[in-house]
Amino acid sequence: MFALSFPGTDAVASIYTNILSQHLSMNNFHPSVQKIAGTLMGVATVLHQKITSSFLPTAVKFHYVFNLRDLSNIFQGILFAMPDCCKTPVELVRLWMHEAVRVYRDKLIEEKDMELFDKLQKDIVKKTFEDMDEAILFATPLMFCHFSQGIGEPKYTAIPSMPDLVKIVTEALEGYNELNAAMNLVLFGDAIAHVLRINRILESPRGNALLVGVGGSGKQSLSRLAAYISSLEVFQITLRKGYSIADLKIDLSGLYMKAGVKNIGTVFLMTDAQVADEKFLVLINDLLASGEIPDLFADDDVENIINGVRNEVKGQGLMDTRENCWKFFIERVRRQLKVGINSISYECAW
Repeated sequence: MFALSFPGTDAVASIYTNILSQHLSMNNFHPSVQKIAGTLMGVATVLHQKITSSFLPTAVKFHYVFNLRDLSNIFQGILFAMPDCCKTPVELVRLWMHEAVRVYRDKLIEEKDMELFDKLQKDIVKKTFEDMDEAILFATPLMFCHFSQGIGEPKYTAIPSMPDLVKIVTEALEGYNELNAAMNLVLFGDAIAHVLRINRILESPRGNALLVGVGGSGKQSLSRLAAYISSLEVFQITLRKGYSIADLKIDLSGLYMKAGVKNIGTVFLMTDAQVADEKFLVLINDLLASGEIPDLFADDDVENIINGVRNEVKGQGLMDTRENCWKFFIERVRRQLKVGINSISYECAW
């Protein structure tokens, strides 16, 4: 057994402060924004400690597990931002607040838990940033996304207003319906908020999602719309009588070729009803954990893959050995292939 304890507060602060400071410095953020990097890390650490002590896992809430990965996801979201997103310290604090909501609050399943999170975050922010205007700091809507300035112009910025956001998402739906089987969606507030959540995950490196909700609540439709906004193709398996592990491997190998050799961004959308055999989840777990699925390709296919990426490996200044070519292929698959699992209950979580 190899056990690794959670790093100390000083170590965590040092790691993420350096990551954030370098991002702000290298991208020429305003000096006043760069100045609060250390303070923001302190606030993030305090909130994380409050979350881990306030929201404990139970039989019903067994997914209430918060660790270093959550902090990493928060700062990954902050790294999406460029100088035009955060021109003032207040805007950087609001961005951190938004990312904390996405990472922590979206996991919570009871209204009282969400209210407690809101109170914890607000109290910490007010105590730490006393000199900032609360009217601006806690203004609504508190939403950031990659398409606030229009589809096809990925830039992580704040939503100017809900009417503007509704207009953009409505136009995206119309564009989707022109190219695909029409989806008759009612884009009310919660539906749009879910599109933003899914889109943020799809734009994240190795972003994969577990969407939980009652059947017919629109998880698949909103996933397809979010994928369209991110210019990603969507693939779903077609169950038929006798569909087996071998059939799933054939479908997955095709996805691997598309993502790893052709470099086409793809969302693999799967529902719990499509898990005809529990062993399917073993393959999905391998895909999510390492990208390596045993015996997915025949020897001839492996050779074709290696030859297909050899020139690109050379273009990166690497030796075109079999190992380097295969590693390049798997890394690209993990970057370009997103997995979305639609479930009606918390049976698994990534």
